Amino acid sequence: MENSRKTYIRVLESLLALHRDLVAVLEREADAVIGHNVQAIEKAALEEETLVEGIKAAEQKRRKVLIRMGGEMGRDLGRATLRDIAEMSGGEYRKIMLRLRSELRKVAEELARKNKLKMLLCEQSLAHVKTMLRFLTGGSETGLYTSGGVKEEKSQQVILDQEV
Repeated sequence: MENSRKTYIRVLESLLALHRDLVAVLEREADAVIGHNVQAIEKAALEEETLVEGIKAAEQKRRKVLIRMGGEMGRDLGRATLRDIAEMSGGEYRKIMLRLRSELRKVAEELARKNKLKMLLCEQSLAHVKTMLRFLTGGSETGLYTSGGVKEEKSQQVILDQEV
């Protein structure tokens, strides 16, 4: 049981470190967007993708450890919060888990702020691109080219048609 709690704490610390790294990447990405540095944006996007994959893997490990802890305690911890788990663990584990919970909450709030800033910067950048496109096209409506290369007329301005 004690081993599971220690493992759970190590996984939480790993998740915290990954999320902090993600905050740093989002800061660099915002700076790159502001500076119109496409290479830095692309690099940050790749780092972000790698970190997100790491977070997914750590989260899967956290769930496995939680299932093992629940089995050892004779409880279903599937819906338990970190506060619940800390209270059940007690002692020094409780203190550590509650501290990690507090730090994870702060990082989550920071991530939300960074993502909102990223969204606003992208919207502003897109508005600038649209303005420049209107300037370059003489303010005329732009068409949309289909995958077959045929231009379709649209009632609104379209910059790009891309299949994902």
